[in-house]
Amino acid sequence: MRSVSVSKPGSDDFLVLRLEVQDFLIFEVGLLDDRKFEEWTDLFTDDGYYWAPATPDQDDPQSSVSLFFDDVPMMRTRFARLRHPRVHSQIPPSRTSHMVSNVTIDGHDATEGEFLIGARFQMLEYRPGHEQRTFGGRYEYQLLRRAAGDFQISAKKAVVLNCDSVHLPIAIPF
Repeated sequence: MRSVSVSKPGSDDFLVLRLEVQDFLIFEVGLLDDRKFEEWTDLFTDDGYYWAPATPDQDDPQSSVSLFFDDVPMMRTRFARLRHPRVHSQIPPSRTSHMVSNVTIDGHDATEGEFLIGARFQMLEYRPGHEQRTFGGRYEYQLLRRAAGDFQISAKKAVVLNCDSVHLPIAIPF
């Protein structure tokens, strides 16, 4: 994607676009918090993917292990497993709270309707009887503007601050 300016930062068009993107990101992570995993997956393009690298400098999900690297069919499989009544890693189920901030529009291809978006995140995860966990880091999105004006995710990368630490099983995307 070629990276060109959307409009001048501070202009009305730029501020409206950033607010629309921010609202979309808040909606997107809210689906995870509400355990609406199927609806979350529907936000992705058919060839979209979600990636959480296992090291801060990992630049290729194909060449080494990742915390998550799911295309849409794998997301659907993952969430079907999470819904199974005997999935041991989610008894009891996790409750999460995702927070998104510091949204930036890092690039735009007007011809393709693609946007490169950056944001910071924090995720709290709580399961009764288990220690509460906190994750934070940055998101990198490739978004497409749909014909109706809303967005679709072609790629989401979650770079967790302590991605190279030892983790207990992680079931819910960051």
